[in-house]
Amino acid sequence: MLPSNQHALRTAYDQYGPRTDRDDIAAGYAAAIGAVLSAALYVLSVWLVNSGHLGLDWSPYFAALEFHWVVYSSTVGSVIAAPTAFLIGVAGWRAIQTQTAFSGVLRGVVGAAATYVAAFVPIAAIFFVTGVGSAAAGSALANALELAGIVVAVGFALTWWLTIPIGCLVGVAYTVSSSTTA
Repeated sequence: MLPSNQHALRTAYDQYGPRTDRDDIAAGYAAAIGAVLSAALYVLSVWLVNSGHLGLDWSPYFAALEFHWVVYSSTVGSVIAAPTAFLIGVAGWRAIQTQTAFSGVLRGVVGAAATYVAAFVPIAAIFFVTGVGSAAAGSALANALELAGIVVAVGFALTWWLTIPIGCLVGVAYTVSSSTTA
């Protein structure tokens, strides 16, 4: 028999862990995996362009991207995007109750876009706490909000073409698979 604190931990793991029977929590895991997959595929796409394997050298979209910066920003972005996508996935599953492929597409599109918007909050909090970009103590909040907005806008501009379709695919795949197992 497990001590009470281990029993509580085991109960929490069974209810919220990766093998949970709760559809909303599992949808959150699917969304987080989609966010990490998007970051990895983005890094791969930039590497393919920079190495010459993919002939888009003429594209100004990829011309200015330095590969090491892309790897760094994608890794740091995943640290914020994965938990944010998890929360958005849970909320999306709870908000849209239908079990059709179209609802999966809707969840994926809205979830991917909402992840960018929701990521603004932790990014702004990090900038505010660290004081990045603030010249005076009074302007720290304004600078944090401005920098977070820039980071989210640039992240969206560079990755929307990948995150939106992956969000749709993850949404459809999870909705269809959960409706067939139910």
